[in-house]
Amino acid sequence: MPGPAPIRVLPDAVINQIAAGEVVERPASVLKELVENSIDAGAARIEVEVVDGGRRLVRVRDDGAGMDRDNALLSIERHATSKLRELKDLDTIATMGFRGEALAAIASVSQFSLTTNQAGSAAGTEILIFGGKIQDVRDAGAPRGTDIAIRNLFFNVPARRKFLRSAPTEFTHIRQAFLLEALANIGIEFTLRADDEDVYRLPAAESLLDRIRDLYGAEVAGHLRPIRFGNGVVEIGGHAGIPPYSRMDRELQVVFINGRPSGSPVVNFAIQSAYRDVLQGGRYAPLFLHVNLPPDLVDVNVHPAKKEVRFRRPTEVRDVIIEAIRLAVAGPELPRGKRDDFPRESSRPHVYLPTSAPMAAPAPADAAAPSAPAPVAMTQPNLDWTPPPVPVAGETAVRAAPWAEYRLMGRVGGLYVVLETAEGLVLMDSRSAHERVIYERLLGALEKGSVPSQGLLPPATVPVTPAQGNALRQHLDLLKRMGFGVAEFGADTFLVDALPVWVADVAAGTLLSDLADGLMQGGKTAAQDWAQPLIASIAGRQAVGLQRELTDAELNALIRDLARTEMPYTSPRGKPTVILLSHRELNRKFGRE
Repeated sequence: MPGPAPIRVLPDAVINQIAAGEVVERPASVLKELVENSIDAGAARIEVEVVDGGRRLVRVRDDGAGMDRDNALLSIERHATSKLRELKDLDTIATMGFRGEALAAIASVSQFSLTTNQAGSAAGTEILIFGGKIQDVRDAGAPRGTDIAIRNLFFNVPARRKFLRSAPTEFTHIRQAFLLEALANIGIEFTLRADDEDVYRLPAAESLLDRIRDLYGAEVAGHLRPIRFGNGVVEIGGHAGIPPYSRMDRELQVVFINGRPSGSPVVNFAIQSAYRDVLQGGRYAPLFLHVNLPPDLVDVNVHPAKKEVRFRRPTEVRDVIIEAIRLAVAGPELPRGKRDDFPRESSRPHVYLPTSAPMAAPAPADAAAPSAPAPVAMTQPNLDWTPPPVPVAGETAVRAAPWAEYRLMGRVGGLYVVLETAEGLVLMDSRSAHERVIYERLLGALEKGSVPSQGLLPPATVPVTPAQGNALRQHLDLLKRMGFGVAEFGADTFLVDALPVWVADVAAGTLLSDLADGLMQGGKTAAQDWAQPLIASIAGRQAVGLQRELTDAELNALIRDLARTEMPYTSPRGKPTVILLSHRELNRKFGRE
């Protein structure tokens, strides 16, 4: 048999094509690399043009600093960059690009032209490259900035070209890459043209919300709340969507890390956790999230295309993101109509509906179903205007209610309540509303460490692994506040003599082991997240008895209690508690607009 082939150094052309396989997945990858170079060059205006979904042409023009001839020639050399000087610079990267391999890789698999000029130069420079080989370098009349055109991507790599999708599919990826860059750089004017037609013309925006409105319309922008939260190291900004507005895909969930469109499993977990108890499974609220932290605490040199980053303190980043989104979603309501449009506050006394108020038992599971839908029953309207919630004893701050004032108009089908507000009409599901009220009261008891416990007779001894034992020892105080009676009982064994009342029927060994695993993965946040589904289940069971028709006093109390919750728009299981119909929407449905 022949011996092994001798080792040889690969030619530069082959090396560049290998690099292209990592950096250039499709035309959208080309757009991303070129636009980010324009951003790093200080461009105030960036124009993108594509033909045939980018398969025939991707062209990016900017008015940035431009380059002289020597730097233009260096820019297409592999690992030539102005953004790094030594190894330690990788720890403090503040630019979009830094590796110095994108242009060389792109030029090796395309028909490449680069025209550039600096302010005050007599002439610019034009470089033509065909499949990685320089064809011509010449003077060119050009304005300040850089113009790069990529034609016939992968023309010399048939195996790669055949994997390109149809023009509409490739343009979908082009459009998404363009949107990400436009959202990340709101102070830059962006234009996208496809097949000689304008798709977007975006002026420089004063705020992220303005850019979101320009891209996605007023409806999306109108369902967002600002995010402003940080701990002095990790700072979170952007806008979070509020339930019940949501989608079945993640297209409107965008994350920027130090200004770079990017992602991380830690960030994805934090977003999922923050929305867990306010959205149904499979639904996603719009989210435009900016995560900012010192460059030395984030490693951007992880993914070839810089799509993913790694944090040096992931637990801290995760916890700050969760808190930031939850505060935004539970914060003050969006601007409402003037209170002066309403009569003055009524003198109606504030009546509270206790969580434990006796309710009629639910109908038996085997009860015969009615042969026809129940008739719609409207009660006599209550025409008194009711003020927003009154602070309760010890409540330091009252959140803004979903309505400034309301008028109870009646009931539909025994479960649904009709309210008139300054903004229009509100339909409330009284059962889902009751679930939300109960859930937040139980969750508040957990957070305050006032969870009722039930003793175990006899106490249970639970053996755990060394790692689980270490996690439990570090969080014994937290476990006690959650209602657990837990103490060490020898090497990697714990004695459990009490459990929270809502899990008293669960085996102590399984419970403690699962909780220890959660503590190892996420500390305090994971422990509370572990408890939330159980609390939601209890809230659902307690609210299931809400089948009888409530009195006006009970309804007003429930409405006010719902308004006081942090998330009055959905039940703990993500179902809507209210449906809001604005005057504008009602007018549109009745053909008045």
